[in-house]
Amino acid sequence: MDSLKDVISYVQQQLAEHPERDREKAREAALTGKKREFPVIYISHLGDPTDTFIPQGELEIPKAEISNPRENALAAEMLGKLEPLKMLNPVSLDFELGQGPGTLVACFGIPLDPETMYTPAYNKTIEEVLSQPLPDPKTSGLMPEMLKKISIIKELTPDIFKIARPDTQGPFNIAHSLVGEEALIEACLDPDRFHQLMAKITDFWIQTVMVLNEAIGKERETVWDRVMRIRECSVNLVSPEMYKEFILPYDLKIAEVFGAPGIHTCSGPHVFYATLENIPGMVYTEAGYIACAAAGHTKVDDAMAALRGKPIMLNIGQELPEGKELETILTDLGRYAETKRLLFSYVGMHWRKKDRPLIRDMHRTADEFWRERNRQTTFIHHKELEQ
Repeated sequence: MDSLKDVISYVQQQLAEHPERDREKAREAALTGKKREFPVIYISHLGDPTDTFIPQGELEIPKAEISNPRENALAAEMLGKLEPLKMLNPVSLDFELGQGPGTLVACFGIPLDPETMYTPAYNKTIEEVLSQPLPDPKTSGLMPEMLKKISIIKELTPDIFKIARPDTQGPFNIAHSLVGEEALIEACLDPDRFHQLMAKITDFWIQTVMVLNEAIGKERETVWDRVMRIRECSVNLVSPEMYKEFILPYDLKIAEVFGAPGIHTCSGPHVFYATLENIPGMVYTEAGYIACAAAGHTKVDDAMAALRGKPIMLNIGQELPEGKELETILTDLGRYAETKRLLFSYVGMHWRKKDRPLIRDMHRTADEFWRERNRQTTFIHHKELEQ
């Protein structure tokens, strides 16, 4: 495709032709507790660099061939957003910023290594971090590059294309990435210095998100970014007591500024309960089977029981047990009868590219299961009205 206008039209048309794959509408319904027409499930196989199988018969997505480099880059990213449709997975029309979990760490002067998926190249000491001035939220690390991209997107594309905030992690995740193992033991060795570290990181976190929010603007904000997301992966490596005393105060500070957050628990049970019990008004949390999680996983049954009667969305994310893949998915879809605040995503760790036809068949079965459940619910509702 040789013009940005044509790419914009094509991508919008593809989403219009696949309303059952609209991730933003599903997220909005789940966050607000409203009934939705489609399940909008994400089902994937493991990414394996040695997997050279070439799938056949999938949706063909055109390539961008625009002479203007800025427009071509945006067009390629837009077309890339349609890739999930090859496996009948949901799509979101948003642009991404940053370089994953390391994005804000780079602002503290640590380069990201492209050969290790842009993880921080090394750690600093706590003393080094505390002795240096707070990074500038507009000019440090990747911030100039991201702010420039936001400006270009807003200049060249219509408001229907949203701009997702980059992965800002959470204060303790950043602390762990910044100073490594010191983040896990400093609270015991020198509590005051640990609090200084967390306070400094949190202040920068808040300032940076404010800068990003202002640059993106409400008209370009994604549904998901209406809620502040705090990632708590590294909390799985410390005790609930340490979380409550040394990390929770900074999560609550973020909540004071931006409103009640959603929590990425990295599936850890003690993180699930510690955040649920201590963060007022939490908007969403997570659960699901993960075979090799650092601190175990939160069972969906347990999460459903803990959230019963609470207006909190549950993002179910599970590794699918071999031989029980479809059973697991349909069991989760059945939970929708209890609460509308559910989202669903799955990965088959034993699957590879050759299994994509199987994944598409599972989508079709799940969609039909959902339609039949909706028909039954509507029929029962009409009968009750007649009586």
